[in-house]
Amino acid sequence: QLPQKSEYQEVKDALAAGVELASGYRDEEPLPETYDVNGILLGRPFKITRIGPVRLFCDDVEATLSFYRDTLGFIVTEEVDYKGHRCVFLRVNTEHHSMALYPMALRAEIGAREDSQLFAFAVQLANYQQLKNAVAFFKEQGCEIRDLPPELYPGIDYTAFVIDPDGQMIQLYCYMEQVGWDGKPRPAELRRKVTPGAWPETIDALPDSYMGEPFLGPFG
Repeated sequence: QLPQKSEYQEVKDALAAGVELASGYRDEEPLPETYDVNGILLGRPFKITRIGPVRLFCDDVEATLSFYRDTLGFIVTEEVDYKGHRCVFLRVNTEHHSMALYPMALRAEIGAREDSQLFAFAVQLANYQQLKNAVAFFKEQGCEIRDLPPELYPGIDYTAFVIDPDGQMIQLYCYMEQVGWDGKPRPAELRRKVTPGAWPETIDALPDSYMGEPFLGPFG
């Protein structure tokens, strides 16, 4: 029931009850921290800075879209017709999309798990160099890397899909297009032209490269 007590009062109550505030679970790094990641030693040559879009296969794209758009309030940013498959991209803030919906018929065509409705789960890395380092790292670890058509993830340019031990795809990326005051995405012809699997040494910044919610750290 509302109103709830403040966090300040919750902490006071916990201290009065003898709760050890520093207790609890702490994740341990299983790898030696030998990679210099922008001045911080980490166990991997990259830092995940945020959770990215969730991509789902749907038996009924329109019904699923209706739920996320009309019930939960997601905003449709863009729709793409990929080889006759309707793909819908939805956002909840300024990023191009937080969720993407695809027809189930596309699942076999891209080689996704046959018993799962998950196309991919994405994570954003700190920058382009870390993205390249991550791809090289996973290849060295023997992981399968897939390059998929850019039409399936508009708003993201350089990216790679890593196959996890369960056969699911984890999408790695470092840039997400930001939607401005008019609510319109960048026209496709003005987006960066990317060849999947080709990694230039460096890339130029885009007008919105440093826009959106910043990652304030820490790196390690």
